[in-house]
Amino acid sequence: MSDFPDLYAFVVQLRPLGGPPPRPQGHGAQALFLDLLRQAAPEVAAALHADAQSKAYTVGILPGRHRDLIELRASLLHSGLFQPFVQAMLRQMPGGELRLGQSRLALGDVIGTPAPKGHAWAGYSSFADLAARAEPCHTVALEFASATAVGQGSRPDGRQRLGILPAPEAIFPSLARRWNALAPPDLALDSALVEAASLDAMVTRHRIESADISLGKGPQKGFIGVVAYELPLDQEQARLLALLADAALFLGVGMKTARGMGLCRRMKDER
Repeated sequence: MSDFPDLYAFVVQLRPLGGPPPRPQGHGAQALFLDLLRQAAPEVAAALHADAQSKAYTVGILPGRHRDLIELRASLLHSGLFQPFVQAMLRQMPGGELRLGQSRLALGDVIGTPAPKGHAWAGYSSFADLAARAEPCHTVALEFASATAVGQGSRPDGRQRLGILPAPEAIFPSLARRWNALAPPDLALDSALVEAASLDAMVTRHRIESADISLGKGPQKGFIGVVAYELPLDQEQARLLALLADAALFLGVGMKTARGMGLCRRMKDER
């Protein structure tokens, strides 16, 4: 790995202190994340909150594994965000009180290392290292942990069309667009090659269901679950899709990844 990662994924563990039970709302998770950053670097928080076609972070609430623990997952997609985030965490430790909507929470562990010693949703890398290490394979499996939807153009009346099925021709080009928007220009991917590879891939197994997430103005539909994809026989196409599967841990998939949607990771056991 290079000496300078520019991709980070953190899991911030929070324990309820009382009040109404926490609800995994996307807009609440984003507000908590930006409020944390604002305390250490208000100019950085303001820049992240501003409108941008592809925001340099993702944030969401992981599905509950423990009744007494909330896990906020945030990924930072630019090296300049690491120091402000760490400073914000240090200001709150130990046991700083935070809010998720109307719920009071105490800051617990902040995990930045991957499993088995860390967390399955944590890790660090760089665009360059992901590209260098990607290898062709026969199958990849992706876990979609929060409601995921991919924009598919507009209707005649101007409303956005949303895909809520994990077809490879929707998922991998969405990842490639995020990569090209945030990666160094010399690591840009060939969009036409990604499209062709996606059309030659296929879903071989899945366990999915529809899901909603609250974004403040109402629920947004999407899907969650696990999907296995058979990749093309062409080795370069297979390597390209495997690279995007690895990058999904940091980039997220589809729309509103800064507001809780599209949490995704490649599973180590492709079965």
